[in-house]
Amino acid sequence: MTSGARQTALDPTSTPETGPETAPNEIVARRDAGHDSRALDPLLDTEGLNIALAEAVCLGSAFDADGRTLCLELEVLRLPETRSGVGGDHRDGRVRLTLRGVGRVAASLRRQLWNHVGADILPLAPDTLDQAIKSFGGGRLHGWEFVDVDDSGWSLWRELLSFDAVLDPERPGAHVFEFSQEEGVDPRELDVRVWFDELSVQDATGAELSPAHFVADGRRWWAAHDAGDPRAVRPGIAPPL
Repeated sequence: MTSGARQTALDPTSTPETGPETAPNEIVARRDAGHDSRALDPLLDTEGLNIALAEAVCLGSAFDADGRTLCLELEVLRLPETRSGVGGDHRDGRVRLTLRGVGRVAASLRRQLWNHVGADILPLAPDTLDQAIKSFGGGRLHGWEFVDVDDSGWSLWRELLSFDAVLDPERPGAHVFEFSQEEGVDPRELDVRVWFDELSVQDATGAELSPAHFVADGRRWWAAHDAGDPRAVRPGIAPPL
């Protein structure tokens, strides 16, 4: 890692194109202009987290503006390890993913009718985000990348916002988390982007899971799936090729 990259990793307000002396509002403006807003944090296993979150069902959310947290209730595909080192049987895949140090949350809830040129932006607010998510009836997270994604997806809907809640205009967050919900019969789509500093995971019992543990369980499930293991068979998940 170069000294510039190391500085960027330690100082989330610095990017490869801007030094730490750059004004925070200028950095936000550059990110909003379409520049890559991914953080260069080697301690965050972005690839592993994306695998662990693949095909997760989104059950709801809880947003606390004062505490600067956003929690997602998810049902993920995970295969915990037993003491013998062999993947355990199917267990409750519900987890709570908590994003802390949230500096900004933006969302777009819209409907695209076949006979309309543009999308209709639907009303939504931070305190009704949970209702919007639940209205999709437990839809899976759309896509395969969620953590520290680039700005290609954001650039498509950032002008179609239902709300944009900026909690910290000077420092929106070191990382981004982005997810979508889609509906086929009623052609609605929900896109959410969260700028945050830290991530934690709890299982269905409330026990804390380290990010490494969470990722390992997800990787184990997908490895079992690819091997045709019956423990990794779920409705709606395509079998291995």
